[in-house]
Amino acid sequence: MSTAVEELQYAEVLAEIGELYDAEAVVAGVLDQPPEDRTALDLFAKIKHMRGALSAAVACWAKLHAEGPQSGTALTRLGALLQLARDPERGAGEFLAVGQFQLWRKPAAHLELEEIFRLFLARRPDKARESCQRLAAKHRGQDQDVYKLASLAEAWIAELSGDAAAAARLLEDLGRERGFETDSDRVIALARVYEQLGSREDLEKAVHIYHFLERSSAEVSVLGSLASLYRRLGDPETAQRYEDQYLDAFRRWMHRPTTAEAVAVAARRYIPLEKLRAARFAAAGPPAAASPRQAALALALAGQEREAAARLRRGSEALDKKYLADLEVLAGEDDAAVRLYLASLKQEPGDLRVMGWLLEHYGRSAAPSAGGDVVPAATLEHRSRSGREMIADYFRRPDRGEPIRQGLEVALRLAPVRSSLWRQMASLHTILGRGDDGARCLARATRLEEARRRERPVGRVLAAAVYHFVGTAKGLIHEVWAGRKPVERGRGGFLGEVLGNLTPEMSQAVRNTFLSVREFARSRFPDRTADILDYEYTYKVTKEDEPSGGLSADLPAGLAFLSVFLDRPASQDVACSGVLIADSHDVLVVGPVGEAEYKVRGAYNRNLGMLILPSGNRRDLEASSLVPRPVCEEIVRYASSLEQAVDLAFGEDVWME
Repeated sequence: MSTAVEELQYAEVLAEIGELYDAEAVVAGVLDQPPEDRTALDLFAKIKHMRGALSAAVACWAKLHAEGPQSGTALTRLGALLQLARDPERGAGEFLAVGQFQLWRKPAAHLELEEIFRLFLARRPDKARESCQRLAAKHRGQDQDVYKLASLAEAWIAELSGDAAAAARLLEDLGRERGFETDSDRVIALARVYEQLGSREDLEKAVHIYHFLERSSAEVSVLGSLASLYRRLGDPETAQRYEDQYLDAFRRWMHRPTTAEAVAVAARRYIPLEKLRAARFAAAGPPAAASPRQAALALALAGQEREAAARLRRGSEALDKKYLADLEVLAGEDDAAVRLYLASLKQEPGDLRVMGWLLEHYGRSAAPSAGGDVVPAATLEHRSRSGREMIADYFRRPDRGEPIRQGLEVALRLAPVRSSLWRQMASLHTILGRGDDGARCLARATRLEEARRRERPVGRVLAAAVYHFVGTAKGLIHEVWAGRKPVERGRGGFLGEVLGNLTPEMSQAVRNTFLSVREFARSRFPDRTADILDYEYTYKVTKEDEPSGGLSADLPAGLAFLSVFLDRPASQDVACSGVLIADSHDVLVVGPVGEAEYKVRGAYNRNLGMLILPSGNRRDLEASSLVPRPVCEEIVRYASSLEQAVDLAFGEDVWME
């Protein structure tokens, strides 16, 4: 009986190899067992995020936030209030929309703090600080929470105004008051200010605070801050140790297993080698005490199949036979693989993965040749008769065929668009003599595969965004869509409907982006955009239960429009964020965006291969403690112009077609 920890490790590997339906089912099984596992809920949110079920993912994150440790929340609450002050339309009034049909009444003190931040944004920082002092004096001894918020707000405004020394004094004075000596909000803010002051003494004070937080906080970015501080203090050895710890902790937090961790899971639970080899696991050395099977699997993933097979033959368990069969498949020896898979089922019956491979192989070996002609019976018999006969003999037994049919039906209810399951069902019906049912299932599988081949996500681009809860922020990836419909020749070329829950600012920005990219496309791709004025265009932003705003969606919108103009799909393994600035009709510059670190986190959580960000964000990301530098180097690519973003999103050959 596997433990909850082992089940979650298995689900992480399944998510990494792209088997999201199976991963979700495993995590759901863990969540069904009380008490509710926070790690399982976070992994469940990640899987929903990867599947594009953003509402479900956000609901899970909101629950984790609401029920989690509340240290450091005052600072994020102040950040949220500043955001509301920047967005008067969303923040106006006593109520704040926090979800569909959900309103949150803002406390009176929060309304006062919003007004304070509006003074700051109006470039009146001294007046804003005076207001903070009055608010703190009013609540001192009466409401410690509001008193702390007002005190922290004054220090933050001083910091944002460039007076870090005053901010440090305010926070140090607050720490001399009873109850605030070790307050996490205060010490986190103070550490940040010490880093800005930058003297050796201040940096050492910051190190002292972060060591305290390392012992008392679960926030993994503390390790990144320590790495950065030790590097600034001239201690590269300690800095490197913390960087390594941070990277390892960050990957675990994002549920991203290393190759060694995947091998450890695969040594307990069967996962096809072909899928393991195709995944992008983080590199890591073998575990210190690797079992013989783990060592064999590590060799197989490294391409040393012969040595891996030699080691696996020393084992006698069903799992060893399954991986030996996988190696035979990779070598093109399908009949040998059939014998090994069937031998494993004698020891461990009921493995749906093994039975699924056998059924799919049975169907493939009876399929037409690549040229479309039916393979002659004599050739088919000579080539694969023994394997097919063994598979048919195995499944014809009532105690085997009927249970697998029931298992496939359950799987199809969960994932009715998986063509492989329909092919397996087709083979099973054929073996059991139900030719009509087999033909129906095979036709369904064929239609699904044809639909997938025809699907070209033209106009669909992944956008990196930040979702703001009340008091925190979360990076996520959502889709933007562009489309077109024909109109009278030469009477189009305009953007009609702009759909989704967009702020007026963003709606106007989308229309501005459309016009800029339209002229860019006509200039750079004249031969492929001759009919650009023969269509009316549309645009939509998903996740419409919350308003979308800001200018960072310019780049995703621009690439979506360009995808439609060129009738070329953008990669669905790439997300982007950036402000587009039209210098001229054929020169579009990509300007920097805010909260880039959270967008990197969102892309990494989504298991994307690439995130395109403006070159103007490079320096801040390289110095950030919110994301490990190796993660940025792995997935972030920078663009200073639309041309560079086009190269990354569509491939450099887009200019040569």
